[in-house]
Amino acid sequence: MSHPLLSISRQHVLYFAGFLVLYQFLTYIANDMIMPGMIHVVNTFHAKESAIAMSLTTYILGGASLQLFLGPLSDRFGRRPVMLIGACLFFVCTLLIAFSNSMEQFLLIRFFEGMGLCFTGVIGYATLQEIFAEMDAVRLIAILANISALAPLLGPLAGTTVIIYLSWRGIFIIIAALALVALWGLWRFMPEPVGAIKRDGQTIPRVSLAPSVIIKNYKLLITNNAFMLGAIVLGLLAVPCIAWIAISPIIIITDAKLSMLDYALWQLPLFSGDILGNYYLRKLTHQHSIKQLILIGSVIVAAGLLLAYLLLLLSGGNFKWLLPGLSIYGFGMGIACGPLNRYVLFATPVSKGTAYAMISMVSMSVQAFGVEIANYVYTNHNNASFAAYCAGVGLVYLATIAGLFNRMRQAQFETNEASAVSTLTVA
Repeated sequence: MSHPLLSISRQHVLYFAGFLVLYQFLTYIANDMIMPGMIHVVNTFHAKESAIAMSLTTYILGGASLQLFLGPLSDRFGRRPVMLIGACLFFVCTLLIAFSNSMEQFLLIRFFEGMGLCFTGVIGYATLQEIFAEMDAVRLIAILANISALAPLLGPLAGTTVIIYLSWRGIFIIIAALALVALWGLWRFMPEPVGAIKRDGQTIPRVSLAPSVIIKNYKLLITNNAFMLGAIVLGLLAVPCIAWIAISPIIIITDAKLSMLDYALWQLPLFSGDILGNYYLRKLTHQHSIKQLILIGSVIVAAGLLLAYLLLLLSGGNFKWLLPGLSIYGFGMGIACGPLNRYVLFATPVSKGTAYAMISMVSMSVQAFGVEIANYVYTNHNNASFAAYCAGVGLVYLATIAGLFNRMRQAQFETNEASAVSTLTVA
């Protein structure tokens, strides 16, 4: 890995990256630990079964709610202070959930806790993208994504253990304590890229908070067809994974009558595939371009989801036959996600905080909508309908990727044509 573009040491940046990934890990595991215990939460508050998936939807919607505000705020006041506010918010809300007294309170605080998700991409990862060159950023984020991907693997097992020896409330108390550690680390080591001078003499400028400037920037993003399509693609890529997280407690514990420990173990194939994909991505970055990496990962994603559907049909509907295809899908997702993020982020000249905010809001809204559709599809507790839904998402994703590349190619052609006309005019 090369030196960062800012005048700080690699060790300093790696400390920051470590505490950032701890924070991200906690925002993920706050969901993954409680999912096997959501049946206990529902029973505690005498709520409906649909609240299990609604808990995840609420969390994701919270994660999409602040995006449009955080981007401009961090572009004006800096990434560091905004990130610290987000870490404080996550800590407080996580602690409050442990003392909720009704399903309504639980879901409301979950929404505000989910806001903690906003800060990882819009602030944390935008900072890493700004202080490293293209492939260095992709490799580092792949490593961090690998660590974060441990949350869905360790979360159900850890959550099951805590529930057995304590209660579901103990999960949030433990996560809140670790969130306090992450908050200290971010306060101690997070650099400030906005306004800083890079090693090449360039400065990352502060952007005005004037309404006219904000509206202009968001208008540029919304009217950039390639950028908006890319944000949707990022959301579609994660929909089958998020849908599995939301529905699998019902599939495995309620319908298959298996234990919470079995539920935790059946999470391993998908998320192990994601980890392996992220690991393999680091090797592929030395051999392929960003676009080629996206293509390789996307083909594997679609093939895995289609295989999951076909195997389930041939097996007679047993959920276990979903997992070979989902593990392949996870491997492809691990390859495609990082390069796709970089590809979309730099499809626009708009400041990266604002651009990342729009990407996060759109992609997380797509994910939340996708989970609710999956929840509706699974109303009749039919594994084949769930598998068909995931395969359909995979095909839509693949078609949308093709549309994204076509839009990017058109945009590049128009830029080159305009440049050529400008050159001729000057001549």
